[in-house]
Amino acid sequence: MDSIKNKEGKSKGFNKNFNQFISKLKNNFAANGVSEDERFLEQLNQAHEEWHNAELYFQSVTEPDLIDYAIYKMEASKTKYVYLLKQAREMGIKAENVNNSL
Repeated sequence: MDSIKNKEGKSKGFNKNFNQFISKLKNNFAANGVSEDERFLEQLNQAHEEWHNAELYFQSVTEPDLIDYAIYKMEASKTKYVYLLKQAREMGIKAENVNNSL
């Protein structure tokens, strides 16, 4: 039972931190005069790059503890990217606007 509460607490904490991160990014880009779609596409591209780098890191580690960390990092970055991709679809951002490497 405590395990479930602990996971829920971590999930809420992650969501709060992630939303704060997105808000900070929005404020940073707004100060630079970049459109909302351009800001979002930059975030999406950055999330995709983080996921790619996490996969490369996973492929390079051999220590069991580092493998666990690499899996966590890879899954977290994938989840972030998929979330942002869904947001892009809801915002009506077309695929041709997204970096070709996606």
